[in-house]
Amino acid sequence: MGKPNIRLNPQVDSVRNRVLFNKAIEILLSCALLLPEPHYKGKGRRPYDSRLVLVLCVLRVLFRKTYADYETEMRTDKRLMEVFKLDKLPCKSTVNNYALQCSLTLLSVFNKKLIDAWVKKPVDLLLDASGIRLVGRSIWFCIVAGKKILKKDCDKIHIAVSLCSLLIVNFRISNSKRNDSPFLRKLVSAFRVLGLVIADKGYSNKTNAVFVSKRGGAFFSPFKKNAKPKGLNIWRNLFVLWDVFKGVCEGIYHQRAKVEAVFSALKNR
Repeated sequence: MGKPNIRLNPQVDSVRNRVLFNKAIEILLSCALLLPEPHYKGKGRRPYDSRLVLVLCVLRVLFRKTYADYETEMRTDKRLMEVFKLDKLPCKSTVNNYALQCSLTLLSVFNKKLIDAWVKKPVDLLLDASGIRLVGRSIWFCIVAGKKILKKDCDKIHIAVSLCSLLIVNFRISNSKRNDSPFLRKLVSAFRVLGLVIADKGYSNKTNAVFVSKRGGAFFSPFKKNAKPKGLNIWRNLFVLWDVFKGVCEGIYHQRAKVEAVFSALKNR
C-alpha cells in the first residue's frame, strides 16, 4: 500500500494562501502603477486600465487558474474589487485578449520595475540551467511509439535568480548542445554592481570570474578537476581561497540549491 501522503493542515494552508494572495497583489500592483498611464482617445465605453488587466493576467497564472476558474472565482472576488477600486472586473475574454496582445517589451519593462522594487542591491544571484521539453513534441505519441524523450529533443533554459527573493531577474533559452559558460555574462550584464554570484561547475572559468570581479561581485563556483590556475590574478586567488577555506566556500555555494525550487515551479506550470 505504501506510506500515506502527508497533507498540510487545512487551517495552515488557508492562512498561507491568504498571505500569498495579499502579498502578491501588493507587489504586483505597486509595480504595475509605475508603468506609464495609458491614454484613451476616441468615443465609446472607456476600456479597463491596461495596468490592472496585466496584474490580473499575472495573478491568474500565479494561482494556476483556468479562464473558467477566473470567471467563477477571481472575477467575483470582493478583495480584488476593493483593491482595484472597481465595481466589476473584466471578463475572461477581456483578460484572454489582453494576454494575447500584450507585448514582450511591456512585460520586460514590468519585470524590471518588479526587480528594482523588490531585489536588494547589490544583487546576489544564483545561476543554473535545466532542460525544457519542446512544445511540439507529444508525450502521448512517445508512449504509443515506445520512444524516449532524449536530451537532444529538449531546449535548455538558463536563469539568474535573486538570492533574497527567488525572483527570476534574467533568462536565456538555447539548444541542448550549447555550453553554459558564456551565458553567465549575458545573464548578469544588466547589473552594474553585483554581490554574490553562485553557479555550478558549468560556469566556472577565468573569464567569468574576471567579469564578475570587475562589477564588484564575488564569484563562487567549484573548480573543475583539470583547473590549474597560475599567476597573480583573481582566478588564482579564488583557487587558493577554495583550497584553504573549502568548508566556508562550500557553505556559501550550497545556497545554489534554492534555484531548484524555481525550476520546479516553472516545470509544474
